[in-house]
Amino acid sequence: MVATGVGWLAPAALGTPVAGAAPRVTCSPAGSTGFTAAQVVSTSGTTVSSNVDGTGCDLGIYVAPGANNVTISGITVSGAGDHGIMAEGVSNLTIQNNTVQNNGLNPTANLGADKAIELVGVANSTISGNTVTGNLADGGISVTDEGGGFDPAAPNGPTTPVPSTNNTVTGNTITGNFGGCAIVIEAWVPGAGVSGTTVSNNHIQGAPGMFGPHGPVIGQIVVATNAPGATLSNTSVSGNTVTGSFLSGITVHSNAPGDSITGTSITGNTLSGNNWGRVNGAPQTTAIALEVNPIPPPATPMLSGTTITGNTMSEYVGIWQSWQVTGTTQSGNTFTGTTLLFTQPVPGRGYWMNASDGGIFTFGNAGFYGSTGNLRLNAPVVAMGQTRDQGGYVLAASDGGAFTFGNATFYGSMGGTHLNAPIVGVAMTPAAGGPPGTPGTNGLGYWLVASDGGIFTFGDARFFGSTGGIHLNKPVVGVAPTPDGLGYWLVASDGGVFAFGDAGFFGSTGALHLNNPIVGIAPTPSGKGYWLVASDGGVFTFGDAGFFGSTGALHLNNPVVGMTGTPDGKGYWLMASDGGVFTFGDAGFFGSAGGLRLNAPVVGATSTGANGVAP
Repeated sequence: MVATGVGWLAPAALGTPVAGAAPRVTCSPAGSTGFTAAQVVSTSGTTVSSNVDGTGCDLGIYVAPGANNVTISGITVSGAGDHGIMAEGVSNLTIQNNTVQNNGLNPTANLGADKAIELVGVANSTISGNTVTGNLADGGISVTDEGGGFDPAAPNGPTTPVPSTNNTVTGNTITGNFGGCAIVIEAWVPGAGVSGTTVSNNHIQGAPGMFGPHGPVIGQIVVATNAPGATLSNTSVSGNTVTGSFLSGITVHSNAPGDSITGTSITGNTLSGNNWGRVNGAPQTTAIALEVNPIPPPATPMLSGTTITGNTMSEYVGIWQSWQVTGTTQSGNTFTGTTLLFTQPVPGRGYWMNASDGGIFTFGNAGFYGSTGNLRLNAPVVAMGQTRDQGGYVLAASDGGAFTFGNATFYGSMGGTHLNAPIVGVAMTPAAGGPPGTPGTNGLGYWLVASDGGIFTFGDARFFGSTGGIHLNKPVVGVAPTPDGLGYWLVASDGGVFAFGDAGFFGSTGALHLNNPIVGIAPTPSGKGYWLVASDGGVFTFGDAGFFGSTGALHLNNPVVGMTGTPDGKGYWLMASDGGVFTFGDAGFFGSAGGLRLNAPVVGATSTGANGVAP
């Protein structure tokens, strides 16, 4: 991701006890969790009313299974290595009017959650009126289930599944917590689940551009399932104010095979300036994101029956949803932005073609977001690439000019620069990575390639090498990225292939006599192969790329100018300069411009999902 101008915030006085805190106590075992705690509550009806300094312990306060009707009120909890407060297997717990700060100082590796306040397998409990701030590692508040020997918040968990039901998180102020989301309602354990949670009237403030040792202040409210077969139902998210989150303001995310999220109500929230990291949902600011991981049937996660009403949203996109999401209803929302509701198109059900004048032709579920067809250009358009969610695209001209439409962001161009050779291709970075510091790109940049193999990078596109300083037998005609964006291939008109970064070399036609020149390259979804296409429609396969047919033996009215693969790699489309479309394998035919009179020839094409599938 682009990190220009991003500052790193050094945590102040880590581990320093809060003034007025109780004297440090010996860390005691926190049940069978594998943690230690400064204070262990194991008796029902206990009230904790003295400050707790958890320095040197994993937890500040641990409420043990069976300790029901416990109240933690009006205190400061700080200094713990992991959670400030953790409770599991209890009911009627009240955590109110506390300050929970400066925890997560020495986080345990590989936890599913490391929150300031963590409720695991609890019922009829309330977290209200607390100030949660300055926590590291993950921060925030979480409600989750446990069982099967697994606890997402501790090294060890109970054998029997324990659900979390009918809990309330209300009226809390959550700011300045690094590396985690503000409020997370999440299910991990099949047969347990989380249901009936109310998240209301909380104030969440992010910190745009600010990072700590464990990442940014993510902010946001998350409703999620995170392990195969997990279930989460009937969550109410209402009256919250969420601003400046690194991710979308509210995210509902069904992550794993066979997961199910149903009956989420999102009502009366105020959301602004969220998804400043452009990490999830649209590659623009996003208020609400409904996401399903792209897992093939029959194990596709389910997210259904979400109601979104009466919210005030000030973002580029109000509501963003994956194509697998069903039963969403929205009404009465106040929206200031560009797109109130965007549904990601089903991958492989449409395609775009672009002409040299920048005219755009859309077919199937490919959306039209604008063109340069009616503008006078300094140089012809030569290629196009679409954004990670298919909600926009960038056109590249031979002089290096870049034109963005829809939710595509302009990250720069070579339009005003003298080039040694003309630009011949463009590729947007795939959605493969995450927050800054994680491997892979996130669809927030693009590469331009020139005919001499020179590479120009913009946004989160990285430079891995080029042939710009090498004598080539034939000019480069295209570029294709690897699935994680950490490499790319260049192809020349003689079929020579040049691999950079983590791109593997699987063969070429550089040493063969071709009937016609190569005009394009398309990678397989795995990144372990690629197709080359010639102007007569001949197709050459390498690595794990399958051969599904070609037009190499046919007489064509006009030359083929490009190809694009289907999302599963079991087919491809070829596009000709007159707008003709030829389909092979499982590629569907959604129309063409072959019978139309075009003002300028088609020079490029791409299909929905051809750049990978973003959740």
